[in-house]
Order: sequence, then C-alpha cells, then structure tokens
Amino acid sequence: MLGFRNAPKDVADLYREIPKLMPRKLSLTAAAFGAACVAAIGVASATEVEPKLDDKVSLRKEMMHLTGASMGVMARIAKGEAEFDAGAVQGALRTMHAVSLGFADQFPEGSETAESEAGPKIWSDAAGFEAAVAKFIADTGAAVKLAPADAEGMKQAMGMVGANCKACHTDYRVKKD
Repeated sequence: MLGFRNAPKDVADLYREIPKLMPRKLSLTAAAFGAACVAAIGVASATEVEPKLDDKVSLRKEMMHLTGASMGVMARIAKGEAEFDAGAVQGALRTMHAVSLGFADQFPEGSETAESEAGPKIWSDAAGFEAAVAKFIADTGAAVKLAPADAEGMKQAMGMVGANCKACHTDYRVKKD
C-alpha cells in the first residue's frame, strides 16, 4: 500500500489533525471556510453518493473536491471576483495541506479498477506517485508557512501548489475527452 510515515490512517484521523495544523486565531476563519466548502460541495454534488470512511475511492474523490474548492477560493481572488481575505486564503492552503497528508493512502492496491479518474500509472509507477505526493505535501506546507498577506503572495503560493496539481493530473489521471 502507498503511504507515508505519520500520515493519518483515514479521513477521520485527517480531520482530527486539522486543528493541530492551525493556529488558534485562524481556527474560526478556517472552520467557517471549511463549513462553506462542505456546504458548496454538498450543493454541487447533491446527486453523488456521500463518501464512506471504509471506501477509499469515495474518500479520495472527496479529498480532490476539497482541494478543488480550496483552489477555487484563491482563483476567485486572483481573478478579482472576490477581495483578498488572508484568513480564507490561509484556510484554503491549510485544507490542501491537510488533504495532502493522507492522500497517498487512498490508493490501495485493488482500487485501480474502481470507477474514478485515477490512472493506472498510480500503481504501475508507485514510487513516482509517492514522490509526486511527497512534493505536494512539501509545497502545500511551504505555502502555508508563506502565509500570504496580499493577493500577490497568494498567487505565489497558488503557483507552488498548482504546479503539483497540473503535474499529477498530467501523469496520474485518466485523460478526459
């Protein structure tokens, strides 16, 4: 099984780790951001099945939704559709970092045939995939530490994190038509 030392064992462990990653003063903003993401995902995917803790495919899809929602928050700011909010940006970055910590464990052998966009190269090039996830962990952690104080700093953090998304989707995701 793919995985990292000290990584959360499941999503429940992952969510228990989130408060440890957040300073107290950001906890309320991050909690509000998290609630907004969950609400947005719930509305956007009302016809989808709710993720189950014992279903790795469903969990990894939900983790990708959280990462996408977090990037969406920053993209709206970058496009000028929303004002810069340091708390929301830090919450988005911390959400992506928290997701990154347990992401590799959601691809056990045998889940490669499940209906998802996970490409077969995840399992045929497990070392490469683990290296890509390790880079995602490092870069999201660095982006959190960067603590962008303005839109320009946020764009720098987005570049660091977004490069990981693009690289992994190019190499390890089933191509969409």
